[in-house]
Amino acid sequence: MATVLAPPDVCESRVVLPNISWETYERLLTDLEDCSVPHLTYDRGRLEIMSPTPKHEDLNRAVELLVNALAEEFEVNWRGLGSTTFRREDLERGFEPDSCFYFQNEPLIRAKDRLDLTIDPPPDLVVEIDITNPSLDKFSIFAQLGVPEVWRYDGTTSSIFHLEGNSYVERQSSGVLPAVTNAVLTDFLAESLTTSRLAWLRKVRDWARQQKKS
Repeated sequence: MATVLAPPDVCESRVVLPNISWETYERLLTDLEDCSVPHLTYDRGRLEIMSPTPKHEDLNRAVELLVNALAEEFEVNWRGLGSTTFRREDLERGFEPDSCFYFQNEPLIRAKDRLDLTIDPPPDLVVEIDITNPSLDKFSIFAQLGVPEVWRYDGTTSSIFHLEGNSYVERQSSGVLPAVTNAVLTDFLAESLTTSRLAWLRKVRDWARQQKKS
């Protein structure tokens, strides 16, 4: 039986389907290839289908703008791949992040039309906007696929996690953008909801320039 998680007012709609074969998962990915929603997460026979809310997408766009601006200001090479599907049949796991970015591994995936995680590296950074708790343990999926760093925002607080061994440990600062801390990320994302984008981006860039001087 499917499980439906759709708390009122502010939350994403999530449906979890059990006993879904890998072949069915791949057919769904093919059918939805040109669609930005819903997002699919697969973990050994369980499939989560998530449809984001406007608030979720607003925060997601803010994170993308934030990373792009900071990487440019700090002169860090990067490439964002949005909600690209990452999967490995041998592990029976797959996910579509809210946002993801390549930094040190960007040269290895540059200009590629398709990524194969059996030979290509996973994204260096995955961002998850989890206004509600996901029904599947995405962190275990990220760890199995080797994602080095995850940023998570729950609508109130940001957390930065580094992969150490086979699990994630919360850290105070980012490895890919070391000036970014949990507190900085939390403050900027909260401000993004109430400030015009131009003014907000200007503040982000001003902050980055101050960090470079210090």
